[in-house]
Amino acid sequence: MRETDPDAGGDNDLHSATPVTGIVFRRLRAPTERKAAKRLLADGGALATTVDRNNGSVLFGLWDLAAPDPEALVAAAATRPADAGAVELCAIVVRAGLRHQGLGRRLVAEVADALRAKGAARLVSRLEGDHGPVAALLRRAGFVAAITDADGQSAGMEAARLYLEL
Repeated sequence: MRETDPDAGGDNDLHSATPVTGIVFRRLRAPTERKAAKRLLADGGALATTVDRNNGSVLFGLWDLAAPDPEALVAAAATRPADAGAVELCAIVVRAGLRHQGLGRRLVAEVADALRAKGAARLVSRLEGDHGPVAALLRRAGFVAAITDADGQSAGMEAARLYLEL
């Protein structure tokens, strides 16, 4: 995952944020919803291959029912199948002006609940590069560090692997 911390922002964001109400969660199926999510995820640094239907990607989002249409999608996440019983959280982003309001944590929790209801046993994330802020968000959401991958191999130092038992 290459995005910046979905709940991070400058100090000004932390103190001037207005609480967001009327937020709903849903899986994004309509082409216009998927397009909005891909645009938001790309703005956050997600690679186009992350949100490709051909790799089984599923997109989720938080929508502000009171916002003007172009700003209605306030947060997005992409998942794809991983190993048996696991789903990878491969991208997550919160609109820049709405960070530090718990939307990143809410999105992770909502995605976890939706996947649990579909029978997934684990949500995993592989963080590459400068992953400190996103790792902090995922840890606050209950993720723990993986010592080995699904095949029992060392996770290595090039990427951090985190998981959440569902």
